Amino acid sequence: MNLLGKIFVVFIVLTSFGLMLLSMVVYATHKNWMEEATSVKKSLSEARTEHNQLQNQYQDLESRLTAELEAAQQEVRKLESERVALQDQNRSIQKDLDQLKQDRRKATAMVASTEESNVGLMKEVTNMRKEMRDTQQARDQAFATTLTTTSNLHEKQNQLASAVERMKQLVQQMGKQASLLKRNGIDPNLDPDAVTPHVRGIVNATHRSAGSQLIEISIGADDGLRPGHTVEVFRGDRYLGRAEILKTEPDRAVARIIRRFQKGQIQEGDDVATKLRIG
Repeated sequence: MNLLGKIFVVFIVLTSFGLMLLSMVVYATHKNWMEEATSVKKSLSEARTEHNQLQNQYQDLESRLTAELEAAQQEVRKLESERVALQDQNRSIQKDLDQLKQDRRKATAMVASTEESNVGLMKEVTNMRKEMRDTQQARDQAFATTLTTTSNLHEKQNQLASAVERMKQLVQQMGKQASLLKRNGIDPNLDPDAVTPHVRGIVNATHRSAGSQLIEISIGADDGLRPGHTVEVFRGDRYLGRAEILKTEPDRAVARIIRRFQKGQIQEGDDVATKLRIG
């Protein structure tokens, strides 16, 4: 065997050894692909089943969420309707409360007026009782004394009848005056000093005192003005403001300009009136 044959023998041995190693490696790393495919298919089927279950759960949750959202929106609309109804009810209650307050003020004023009337009536009743006692004493004395005193008693009775008749006339006159006052928008039960007369005058002078503008006007106590009354100041058709009476004299008065009503500069010669008349 020559050298070339030896080389081929060695090459064949080495190749056989390599193929043997390769076969061992292939055998060691060999897998059963059928079982692997079956396992993968099973896993895929389970994954699809789980996916379908999850998708069904998702759809169910989505349906429930949509239903809950619709229910919540309906509840919101219901609450909004109730809120609007409550607001309307609150406004109605507030209106009724304001009306009750106004009625209460009117009732209080009527009660005060009734009390004043009752006081006046009590005084009149007391005076009439006293007169009746005096008349009774006079009559008893007249019966106990002489015919002259009896005649005087009859005279007193005639005077009493005349007084009663006069009282009836005065009551009728007072009723007519009360109706006249009501037709002119004046409450008959008011204090005469609280009623502002309808008079006009002019501004005689103006000056400032302690940061306020004072005016002297040509109407006073003889015209019915009292401290606390107010007058309107104007020049032609232009309204200038309002002033409060501070001090009165028979033919003039001093008033202070109320700033929140002032609409222009007030000067001497401007007109004043306790009530503006349009036209």
